[in-house]
Formats: sequence, structure tokens, C-alpha cells
Amino acid sequence: MRLRLTVPVLLLLLLASCSSDEPVDKQTRLLNTLQTMEQLIEAKSLDKFMGYINDDFKSPNRDYDKKDVERLLRIRLMRNKTIHVHQAIKRIDWYDEGDQQVEVEVLAAMAGTDFSLTDLPSLNGDLVKFVVTFKFIDDNYIITQANYQRAHPGEFIF
Repeated sequence: MRLRLTVPVLLLLLLASCSSDEPVDKQTRLLNTLQTMEQLIEAKSLDKFMGYINDDFKSPNRDYDKKDVERLLRIRLMRNKTIHVHQAIKRIDWYDEGDQQVEVEVLAAMAGTDFSLTDLPSLNGDLVKFVVTFKFIDDNYIITQANYQRAHPGEFIF
């Protein structure tokens, strides 16, 4: 009986170790993180979203910490029954050519109704440009610092 169970288990372990899935590169991992964060905002899963922000987070241009960001987001998410987000990544700069720290410039358009990027000139929503620093901590990219300012529809064209 043990032999019958042992052989299939060993075969499964062998097949799993021979998987053709290549490890995810740093760029793909970062883009997946940004996509997940967008989905969490749209789902209004603020607690899970805040897990992507470091406890020592700082926003130098506004002197915000993690609690300030959570309050600000909570207010914005409560304003609308649904949230729709489109993001456009303008730039990704890796520090020291490694994968431990990266600065991302990302534009985000957010509204309470679904929209396309062609609607931006007349959009009744928020257009924001973020410059965000991520650090690779515990196998995840976590936000350690962010600056933001109002964006204009023309900035989404590149």
C-alpha cells in the first residue's frame, strides 16, 4: 500500500521540479504588482492595498505617512459606489541595475464610472502623476516613498 502511494507522490514531485515555468523577471514582477494594486483599488480592498505600503512610508512633498495615505484613500473610495482606474507607466528606473529598489513614474486616471483613455479630456475624475519608490521586501515590491501631483490628459499620450 505504501509503495502505491509513494510512487505517484514521487512522480508528482519530479514533474513539479522539472516545470518549464521560468522565474519571473524583475520587470514582470513589478508590473504584476502595479496591476494587483490597481485591481485592489477597483475592488475597494483598502486593507490589502495598504499591505503594499511600507510601515515607514513617507511622502516628502506632502509630509504624509502610511496612516495619512490610508485616510486619504478611504475618503476617496467612499465617494463613489464603484471605482475604475487606468494607469500608464511613463518610466521605470532601477537603482544600481539591481532588483532591490526601483523608481516608477506612473499616471493614473480614476473615476466612478467606466471610461476609456480617449475620454480623458472630458473625464469627471482624478488624473494624478505619481513618482513611487518600491523596495523589494519579503519577495514583494513595497512602496517606501511617493510623490504625486495633478496630471493633465496630454501626459497620457506618449
